[in-house]
Amino acid sequence: MGEFDNDQGPVEGTKAQGNTLPCAQCGAELEFRPGSTVLKCGYCGHSQQIQVAAGAAVVEYDLNDAVSRYLGKVAHMQTQGRRQIKCEDCGADIIVEAGATTARCDYCGGKRIVEEEVPPGVLQPEGILPFQFDSNSAVERFRKWLAGEGFFGRLWVRLVRPSALQQRASVQDLHGIYVPFWTYDSNAQSYWTAQAGYYYYVTEHYTDSQGKRQSRQARKIRWVWTNGQRRDHYDDWLVCASRQYYQGDLQRLMKEIEPFPTKQLTPFDQKYLAGFRAERYSMDLKQCWDIARDGMLAECRTRCSRDVPGDTHRFLEVRTSFFGQSFKHVLLPVFVMGYRFKEKSYNVLVNGSTGEVRGGAPLSWIKLTILIVALLALIGGAIALFSIYGKQPQPANQGGQPAAATEAPATYFLPVTVKRADGDETVQVQFSFAGADAAARLANWKEFEATGMKSKVESEIESVVKADTRSGSTALTEKISRRLAEKFTLAGGGPRFDNVQASFPQGRRKP
Repeated sequence: MGEFDNDQGPVEGTKAQGNTLPCAQCGAELEFRPGSTVLKCGYCGHSQQIQVAAGAAVVEYDLNDAVSRYLGKVAHMQTQGRRQIKCEDCGADIIVEAGATTARCDYCGGKRIVEEEVPPGVLQPEGILPFQFDSNSAVERFRKWLAGEGFFGRLWVRLVRPSALQQRASVQDLHGIYVPFWTYDSNAQSYWTAQAGYYYYVTEHYTDSQGKRQSRQARKIRWVWTNGQRRDHYDDWLVCASRQYYQGDLQRLMKEIEPFPTKQLTPFDQKYLAGFRAERYSMDLKQCWDIARDGMLAECRTRCSRDVPGDTHRFLEVRTSFFGQSFKHVLLPVFVMGYRFKEKSYNVLVNGSTGEVRGGAPLSWIKLTILIVALLALIGGAIALFSIYGKQPQPANQGGQPAAATEAPATYFLPVTVKRADGDETVQVQFSFAGADAAARLANWKEFEATGMKSKVESEIESVVKADTRSGSTALTEKISRRLAEKFTLAGGGPRFDNVQASFPQGRRKP
């Protein structure tokens, strides 16, 4: 039994190691010999020395060093003519043009706002995705979203949203903000091992609640250890550099309005900020790389799981290393909107490039309750109708013919009474009708029923049982099967009955 065997099926093979090296002489796998600097082939015996360069040492590279070198090449944002608005409630840092007035935070609506000078060390973005439409178009898109998009969207709004929502939802604040992001490119090399599962089916016999012998197909799983590797490239993996979008609903809403068409990024120019605001990044390059790496690791695992062969898999282990990373700082366009309905505020985000809209919206609990009650009534009515008029399942065949003879029974049960001086014995015999296809099996069964063959079969079974009083149930079943195969054959040759089984009264026959 293998390490991870279970009742569903066997496990084949052994868990493979992730790294292999081919033999230069025969191509088989080389193995490292512990305590030495030699790789040896277990197939042809060829040895290969591991070469260690003179003075070689283990070097540890720090991401902070790469970040420092990167930051040294990036220009800083021009602060002349700009100032920073800091919200003391949520911590947002918004860069606006000098002379612009604001009394509330663009994100939380807070009024505890402090005006500051833009710090001199703020990095200038390498790229920017300009807004593709103005605030009036953003409000129009918001109204369409609120009314429902598409047939099912409009139906959902009618069923669960308040009827007056479209007319009474008043837009309070709408700001076009360039949100800071870090984008990461990276190559990933993944090695995986797993148990691949292959389905197969076996016939199981059981006794149902009426005491009748039945058969069914049970699914089993054959497990095989397997392994593989893959290389992936991730381009422009986006991580938001604003802490505001890791709080409350904003993180979910930002994910829902993605993706942004990063292939349309243009070199940063201060002119794109005219008339809009830009948020200063509050999460640095290293912090966001940790988030990007976790996301890439999860994606690598998903892709490796799709590479595992078979019908299912388990015990998937993935080891991934990243190399060739690159990154840049960009600004992406988002309309941040807040609206009120019945004294309650809701947040909405609009992708300033694609127009995708996501946000919160109220539910009408009266409509929702009516909908739930209607659905429950519909389900209850369907169950009641099925119980009254539904087709009743056909009982297992007991030797009689069903109403509609459209196919031969999968299992035919034939009770045979054997008369003895010391008391009658009832033998329960079951078999299936042989045939090359369903039509041939049906014809075989009909002939069995129509020609009186059943009584002849009963007679042959009785004669076998009466003549043998010593054999156990297994040996006697084999004798019955051989007798029926000899006496009853198809026109083209071959036995007329398959899978012959016999059961005897408890205590009368031993196995």
